[in-house]
Amino acid sequence: MQPATDVSGPSRYRVEHGEPCIDVRVGQIEQLFDYRDPAPFRGRDLDPGLVEYLTDAGEDLVRHETFRIVFWLESECAKPAEIEAAVRSHFEYVLDRIRRRRREHRRAGHAALVIAIVALAGLLSLAQLIASAIPGSLGAGLKEGLIILAWILMWRPIEVLVFDGIPVRRERKVMSKLLAAPIEVRVAEGPVVPAPARFGPDKPFHPTPVESPPASSAPNT
Repeated sequence: MQPATDVSGPSRYRVEHGEPCIDVRVGQIEQLFDYRDPAPFRGRDLDPGLVEYLTDAGEDLVRHETFRIVFWLESECAKPAEIEAAVRSHFEYVLDRIRRRRREHRRAGHAALVIAIVALAGLLSLAQLIASAIPGSLGAGLKEGLIILAWILMWRPIEVLVFDGIPVRRERKVMSKLLAAPIEVRVAEGPVVPAPARFGPDKPFHPTPVESPPASSAPNT
């Protein structure tokens, strides 16, 4: 029996039992993997088009509590669990890379913060010495310039430790959602509206909009 679907509203994602679905239709399981990867078939990376589509869809649906990924195969698959394992393995690897990259950035930020604090103390002390040694507007100007320079040195550590983490946190949230999303493999043509995404090396991936009436072309005369 065809699962209950809902395609109402402006979203281009099908809704099934209250959950948005990321639909991917492929002819063969081989289309899910990067055919340029020289590794043995089951150890290959996912197709870049698939990764890009899943990531973009995850960003679109990140505000939803849950969503699911549904692969529609045109023929029977001997080991459908391999699809789920490959997808989860990929996003586990991506999450690990994000965490390692953030740890490295934090270490660099902490090192820059220590250097900036030492420089700040030195420049503030030097500003006081210059103000007392050089009277008048020249000494005051040099003092203010050193104080401004001292605080400018603090900007980069603050940027690394605070502001650079904002997009990283969102990226990590998207990847965590994709990793936790239920994955289903179905052998069927899939829902009629909207059509599931079809992609692969022999047929470039193009998401199908919900409302896209078929274009009629008349023969040239």
